[in-house]
Amino acid sequence: MTTLRQYRLALQIFQSNRLRRDYNDLAEIPQYTPVGEFFFSEIYGPRDFSRRDEEARRLHGLLHMLPGVAMRDVEEVLELLELTVVLDDELARLMLDQGVGLDFDEATYERFYREADSYGPRLRQLTLVRDCLYNVFRLSRSQLLGLGLHRSRLLARLMGLEAAHTFLVRGFDALCGVQSIEQFAETIYGRELQRLDRIYGRDAEHGQEAV
Repeated sequence: MTTLRQYRLALQIFQSNRLRRDYNDLAEIPQYTPVGEFFFSEIYGPRDFSRRDEEARRLHGLLHMLPGVAMRDVEEVLELLELTVVLDDELARLMLDQGVGLDFDEATYERFYREADSYGPRLRQLTLVRDCLYNVFRLSRSQLLGLGLHRSRLLARLMGLEAAHTFLVRGFDALCGVQSIEQFAETIYGRELQRLDRIYGRDAEHGQEAV
């Protein structure tokens, strides 16, 4: 019997592959190759992130030891991770309830994507992606923070925060070689917004049904 967990994994695989396909041009730009890989594998990758996400909610004790970073700096990242899980679970449950095969195609995926009727949360997800990219890019300019992150690995392990800490380090390292995040962030936001509007049959005003 197919389970919700299997559908969730199938969705993650599909979404990761779709993003790699649609943003291959960005990933081929040398400065964006590492951040592209982080985006495809650490945000939308096909694996169970539940341990990392649970640990991320307990980061307060570690962050105050890192120079130049506060909990407010990662609050939007936490919201993005949590919202992504909620939206994926919602879509996976719809497909499970209707007995869709795990080898679904893009047309089937988009049909259930619209049936989920989550335009508002999906729009929020896109906004969070863009905002998080800008914010983490800003933090990645600090060499002192980079040193603090790398030197706190053992401490994070002792505090039971190893998975969340690894996520932060990989995100920081992926952005270190980026000179400007604007093209990456705005291209993703713009393309995904067009795709969202197309699936939901909306025009550029984001509120009126297309005719």
